[in-house]
Amino acid sequence: MKIRLCWLLKQSVKQMIVALLSESDMKLSDDILEAILDKTFSDADYRHDDRIDREEWRELVFRNPSLLKNMTLPYLKDITTAFPSFVFYSEVDEVVN
Repeated sequence: MKIRLCWLLKQSVKQMIVALLSESDMKLSDDILEAILDKTFSDADYRHDDRIDREEWRELVFRNPSLLKNMTLPYLKDITTAFPSFVFYSEVDEVVN
């Protein structure tokens, strides 16, 4: 049986935010961007391992259901059309039991 372990790393989230801001001709100072990342990870990363795993994400969404408002397939399709440099990268480890 294979189990996929996926998580969000702070650097990956930062790259996504910077790409979206760049495509929108918006710029945030590094201090503000780091504050956003720090707040997000302090709210979600309750294991304090500098990544957000599926369980931590699920808990964050449970506490803040509005996070899913814009995560529908039509919306995400529009995002990738409007922001061509917005590309998803993920690291996947497979564990065999």
